Amino acid sequence: MGEARHYKPTYHAYIPKGWCNDPNGMIYYNGTNHLYFQHYPYNAAWGTMHWGHFTSKDFIKWELQPVALRPDQDYEVICGCCSGNAVEKDGKLYIMYTAAQPDRQRQCLAWSEDGGITFTKEPSNPILTAEMLSPEVSTRDFRDPKIFEKDGWYYCLYGCRIVDPDKPLPDGVLYRTNVSGAAMVHHPGPFVSGRTVSGGGFEGEYFPGYGNLILTRSKDLYHWEYVGKLIYRQEGFDEAYYTLNGVYECPDYFVSNGQDIILSSPQNLPPMGHHYWNQHSVVYILGKLDFETGAYVVESFNELDSGFDIYASQAMHLPDGRIVMISWKEMWDRNVPMRADGWGGTYTLPREVEFKKGRLYQYPVREIYNYRQNKVEAAGLKVRDGSASVEGVEGDKIELDVTFCPGDAKKAGVKFFVGTEHETLVYYDADLKAVVFDRAKSGITPEGVEPNLTVRYCDLDETDRIRFQIFLDVCSAEIFINDGRFTMTGNMFPDEEDTGVAFFSEGECQFESIVKYDIVVEQTIR
Repeated sequence: MGEARHYKPTYHAYIPKGWCNDPNGMIYYNGTNHLYFQHYPYNAAWGTMHWGHFTSKDFIKWELQPVALRPDQDYEVICGCCSGNAVEKDGKLYIMYTAAQPDRQRQCLAWSEDGGITFTKEPSNPILTAEMLSPEVSTRDFRDPKIFEKDGWYYCLYGCRIVDPDKPLPDGVLYRTNVSGAAMVHHPGPFVSGRTVSGGGFEGEYFPGYGNLILTRSKDLYHWEYVGKLIYRQEGFDEAYYTLNGVYECPDYFVSNGQDIILSSPQNLPPMGHHYWNQHSVVYILGKLDFETGAYVVESFNELDSGFDIYASQAMHLPDGRIVMISWKEMWDRNVPMRADGWGGTYTLPREVEFKKGRLYQYPVREIYNYRQNKVEAAGLKVRDGSASVEGVEGDKIELDVTFCPGDAKKAGVKFFVGTEHETLVYYDADLKAVVFDRAKSGITPEGVEPNLTVRYCDLDETDRIRFQIFLDVCSAEIFINDGRFTMTGNMFPDEEDTGVAFFSEGECQFESIVKYDIVVEQTIR
């Protein structure tokens, strides 16, 4: 049954042993796609961070390379070589990363001269500290550098906490870090600036201030100057965006069709309607970045993905003009069954992203279509108050493309990973005007801190005709809704025999088109 399964995917990047989290240093370099990542080789849980390394020619077949960075310097003890990013300069591959300790976070530099396999750390590391920038930048929450080039400068975004001793965190929330640095814990109580605490395995200080992003710039990657903070209160947006009890982690910046876009993963952003139901979220922020002051004029905050399991999304540019994004396909503080098998951590199917029609559209990376086999098609399936299956439409490593008109149906959609006891549902709910992703009966349910780990919702703005493009890979589903306008991502842990697919409706629904492909990949990761 479920506990005996390995749950290893076939066409997603994953770590076969140990632990992985944030993607780092995504870059096309010397004809190869490089995906570095946060990695702990010795246990299937977060530990002192290393940098793991995947390479791929097509984003589908991944090759695991030797560990790229190890925490072997005194400034990296306890927490390790944490998140950062990569840039090419003068033919060399440079990475900037955070050396983290429980009481402070500083930025370091390393470079490779063998194509990105091994790295030499800069002898003068750490090259950048909060004290070098501004008193408003917290010394202990200053991390996740993202370098990009513009107009002869290297710019770098960071997630941080902006210190403001006159403004305590909202609702008396306090902030501290455990002795090992392995967890962030938030407790209610009166705010005391700089108060030392201990007990219960925790020791640290309470700090004032709110999560934010900052911008620096440099001519040479070694000497950086402060430009400013990005996020200011702007009318029309929820106060929670400006009083974040955490950090806007893992920032990224790119331009698509003339639109400035910032990706980030804000910790502890509270729910707003159907949005932000996970403990932590990923947002894309539309706006305009002022490269002289750092201020970001926000047009909108948007949830990147409405599912259960996605974090630390990062993008890379390809020579053909595409922007490709990869995310950690997990969530913090979740207990999942593959850890019993000695590994923990998967990554999303790479996604091509493009700004159009007011949103950031996401599409499956086109190289996945080279691995389609065994096409099955059906058209004109009408379902009323029940469910129906289509011969040959089944499997747990498949692409399923379904277009339907809900009509007068109260609910209509797809069941997958169906077995005698289990099923996962994705459907349109007419009363909610939303897509519902329901894994309540999908198999082993992950344990986590959220009050609801079984249902997520995605509000729709176009409902006459709905398209689901669903990619299943052993223990996950990635759902591209209405041609990539919205997405929902989640992990499920069904039994091995749970490979059925069905189409259901409450009321009458016309399923105009149903297409299934097997996705067949001989993965190099073992």
